[in-house]
Amino acid sequence: MNVAYISTYPPQQCGIATYTEYVIQALQKVSPLLDIKVVAEKGASPVKQDKFEVVPCWNRNENYVEPIIRNINGVDIVHIQHEYGIYKLDDRLQTLLTRLKEKRKRTIITIHCIKPLHFSKKGEMVMAEKCVKQIAELADEVIVHLDAQKAILERLGIPSQKIHIITHGTALSDADKKDSRRLLRLPKKGRIITVFGFLNAIKGLDNSIEVLKEVKEEVKDVYLFIAGGFAVTASKEDRKYVQTLKKMIEKYNLTDNVLFSNKFIPDADIPYVFGASDVVLYPHYHEDRSASGSIHLAIGAKKPVIAYRVPKFEVVKNITDELLILPGNISGTARAAIRLFTDKEFEQYVLERTEHYRRATSWPVTVRRHLRLYLGVD
Repeated sequence: MNVAYISTYPPQQCGIATYTEYVIQALQKVSPLLDIKVVAEKGASPVKQDKFEVVPCWNRNENYVEPIIRNINGVDIVHIQHEYGIYKLDDRLQTLLTRLKEKRKRTIITIHCIKPLHFSKKGEMVMAEKCVKQIAELADEVIVHLDAQKAILERLGIPSQKIHIITHGTALSDADKKDSRRLLRLPKKGRIITVFGFLNAIKGLDNSIEVLKEVKEEVKDVYLFIAGGFAVTASKEDRKYVQTLKKMIEKYNLTDNVLFSNKFIPDADIPYVFGASDVVLYPHYHEDRSASGSIHLAIGAKKPVIAYRVPKFEVVKNITDELLILPGNISGTARAAIRLFTDKEFEQYVLERTEHYRRATSWPVTVRRHLRLYLGVD
């Protein structure tokens, strides 16, 4: 069987690129006879190996239909990884899917994010839903990660049997805490709360600092590790926001307790970031229906996760609903962290359930669902 993925791909700094790489690496282990080709956006590194190839050939800001069509000869299945920012809201992707249908290629599309019309930005309100509906109609099969995403597609008229909920995969890591802190030059002792990802105004870093302030009142040797740097697309507002954060830190006398990495975290260092952590915090929210790859990395490292109660982090309920906090509830978030630090029985309960969930959603388990779908038996 020959499968082509239409996607971004490393070394592009893109969540979809990383996701696709995880899928492929797991598939290669689960089904080593599979022939895999990535028809990638330019910016990926070209690869030519036995049963694996990466061909960077298209650009999201140009007409990508023809370059992709030229590179899917001999392929049985075309699997598109969709995200609004990559494919925009015009009709190029619909055209591509129509051309693939004409060539009798079986098409599968993973829709990573769905924006309900009433939460879409002004100017794209109708198009966001219309675009998702059209591409779902044109594809032979659709993969989503969340029940909420499936419900929206069903409302838009997509047949239920065409929609497959396959959870975002979890990469398992077990980096030693002491070694991780030494490698990252973090404090050897004390509790570390980590916020991971690019520095920007939607990450709720100001909320994290407020949480740290409250936790420190009861847990003296606690730190907030802000693990990440600016994205290449960082705006002036993002940079100004970080300066505001630094003023907050000074105001609350937390200079010694907030640890800024202030740089992009390469994939090789991610296990150490989570390995060094005691709790991972997700105190931000938006209304997109999408899964969080970052939260699966934290779970994969067997770390307790505290997150705001929003669709993006709903997987935490599979571990314990008690660590999902209403958005903006700083004191509730702080109390959850304090309990994890001081209540050993509760911490052990969370760790045991985290272990179970990370195994149940590991990438090898997850991609077997993909493989079954490719074989037409899911």
